[in-house]
Amino acid sequence: MISRPFIFFTNSTMNTFLTPRLLEAISLAVFVHSPMIRKGDGLPYITHPMAVFGLLTHWGADEDTCIAGLLHDVLEDVPENEKGKYHTEIGQKFGANVLEIVEGVTEQDKSLPWKERKKLYLEHLKVASKESLMVSCADCTHNLSTLADAYEKQGEEIWKRFNAIKQWKVWHIDNQVTLLKERLPEKYLDELLTHQRALNQLLSNPLLPEYQSGLSEVPSDKDGTVRFSMDPLYQELWDHCMLTEQEMEDGMLADTKEALQRKQQ
Repeated sequence: MISRPFIFFTNSTMNTFLTPRLLEAISLAVFVHSPMIRKGDGLPYITHPMAVFGLLTHWGADEDTCIAGLLHDVLEDVPENEKGKYHTEIGQKFGANVLEIVEGVTEQDKSLPWKERKKLYLEHLKVASKESLMVSCADCTHNLSTLADAYEKQGEEIWKRFNAIKQWKVWHIDNQVTLLKERLPEKYLDELLTHQRALNQLLSNPLLPEYQSGLSEVPSDKDGTVRFSMDPLYQELWDHCMLTEQEMEDGMLADTKEALQRKQQ
């Protein structure tokens, strides 16, 4: 069983640790995310920002960074016509520093093609503040933990819950982890790398035919982390597909994949 990075509070520590600002941030996160369910593990979405918050407190992050961890997905997940309202609310209630950290981990407009949004996010990580990097690391750590756990239990079926195909998800995860390794001290990376190795061990399972995984294993780097490159079909799909998140959700990515498979036959 893969460990989960949650933090638990006793009544005594809650009174001293959960400041009024933190309680207000938790309240806002619950309000925004309460209708949502996570795609990977099927749990209420609020479990994710709370887990991110738990990791940040474990690392000794300051209050502003912990608040940003609680709110890191708010601007991405609210409807487009409400983003301005929540942008203003975060700035007014929690200050410019919290807003800047949240903006530092918020992906660009969802009308952009999926891969362009991910590339822009990765480019931004190269210059992001330490606080934004800590939030991104906690976010990625929890996502990897739950994804590896769900993949271990459910196998290939788990990837059908996501808009992007498995090969694209793995590409994004590996690149995000690489950037975080380059820019953060080792003390923040232990759990992240543990969960990445667990996922990659499942992906490289010799009992799974390579055509099923759609991934080709390439040599590991110095710390033993397995790297993957996309096979020709998925490389061509990546090179020529410019679909947005909504178009992928509508099934257009699967249609494009089938068309390329017919072309190669």
